Amino acid sequence: MNKYVIMPNHIHMIIILYNGNGRSKTVPTISCIIQQFKGSISKQTGFSLWQKSFYDHIIGNEQEYQEIWNYIETNPLKWEDDKYYI
Repeated sequence: MNKYVIMPNHIHMIIILYNGNGRSKTVPTISCIIQQFKGSISKQTGFSLWQKSFYDHIIGNEQEYQEIWNYIETNPLKWEDDKYYI
């Protein structure tokens, strides 16, 4: 993961997929990565706390990457404005 934040009711993360050694191999899908991530956390806690779906977005350029990175960085400061804030 390149950037992430764990909020009380959701997680934001930037995942970068690449083959760094130049060899041809299959890169896992986002669905596979998320499934393994959720499964690992569920195994550690002994129960599943995840919703079935997730939202993904392919970052198209450096500007968009910076905007999303900043959103993730500042998201905790906006928690009190979230509709699920208690």
